[in-house]
Amino acid sequence: MAGVVIEQSVKGLEALASQLNQLTRVQYGELMEQVGATVESQTRRRLSEEKAAPDGTPWAPLSDAWVTKKAERSSGGALEYQGHLVDSISYRVSGNEVAVGTGLIYGAIHQMGGEPVGLPIPARPYLGLSGDNETELNEVIGQWLSQLLK
Repeated sequence: MAGVVIEQSVKGLEALASQLNQLTRVQYGELMEQVGATVESQTRRRLSEEKAAPDGTPWAPLSDAWVTKKAERSSGGALEYQGHLVDSISYRVSGNEVAVGTGLIYGAIHQMGGEPVGLPIPARPYLGLSGDNETELNEVIGQWLSQLLK
């Protein structure tokens, strides 16, 4: 039979295949804990220091009346009156998912805005991921994968 035969030998594929097979047996609980803790920290930082939505939009300023009332008790950020909201931010891992948020009822009002007591409260989104947050999470995930594939 006439023709051309090309053979290619690639060394190291067995090791790569072994590493890839490890990924199919991985328990992601540790990674999910790391992701949850990172996003919780990012959210607390947004409330205390950044004072802007995840997309970078500055929060609406507080009303003059609220600024006066707040000055009596707190020198914290716009959404830090007594510190309950920032203190309540937590995460929960369920299988391969992570939820980050607050159990405080007024947390939703701050996130989405509304009129819970007849007074309009503008949305001041604090939950979500900024571009910098995503970069930080990618680093956390990359470090976890590097440790896993050693």
